[in-house]
Amino acid sequence: MHSNRQCNHQLFIEHIDSYIEGNLSSEVKREIDKILDNCSECQSTHQQYLEMHQLSHQWQEQDVPQWHRVKHAVRPPVKQTNWLNWGAMATSTMAILMVVFQLEIVNSDRGLTISFGGSQTEEKISKLVESQLENYKHKLDVSFEKQLNVAFEKQNNLSKIRFANWIEKNRSERQQDIKFVMTGWQSQRYEDQKQVDQQLSYIADNQIENNQAINQLFQSAANGRGRKASSSLRPNKL
Repeated sequence: MHSNRQCNHQLFIEHIDSYIEGNLSSEVKREIDKILDNCSECQSTHQQYLEMHQLSHQWQEQDVPQWHRVKHAVRPPVKQTNWLNWGAMATSTMAILMVVFQLEIVNSDRGLTISFGGSQTEEKISKLVESQLENYKHKLDVSFEKQLNVAFEKQNNLSKIRFANWIEKNRSERQQDIKFVMTGWQSQRYEDQKQVDQQLSYIADNQIENNQAINQLFQSAANGRGRKASSSLRPNKL
């Protein structure tokens, strides 16, 4: 149902009698039907007017009873009044006035408050707006907290990734350092072994030369002894 503040109460009050009696044009009747479909206050007013209209049809004219002028000269006759009909009419009229003038009666700790023009409604609207603003602020706070948690989680994950990359980089650098040291050590070992091999080769070569020289000496010595022996065996000439 739409808000009562959007209802044209004045248009409804002006045509309610004709509407109940069925004397409205189709266009105005559609407007009144639309108002009744969307306004609870106008629905209540229509129901009260309808009851008043039905009560008016129940009133019947009665003949004035015969009475003697002398008999009622001192005390006039008491007119019989249907208080029920007048009470219903007064109640309906009061309800209409409450709708038209937006009469509000509020019983609070400060006592009974009567206001016109919808001041209590404005206060209710103000409280409703404040409540909605509080709810909206709470939703914003919750949303901000969630976004902050997500940001912290992303930052934490990024820090973990950076730390893992740093460890992996250090591990790779250490492996490269170890490879460099091993390569240097192997190169030095190769150079040392090469130098030892060269020294051994030099010694071996010298040993061979020495052996050859010794053999030559032995051979020379052997050849010298043979020549002496052959010269001693020759005869002396006379």
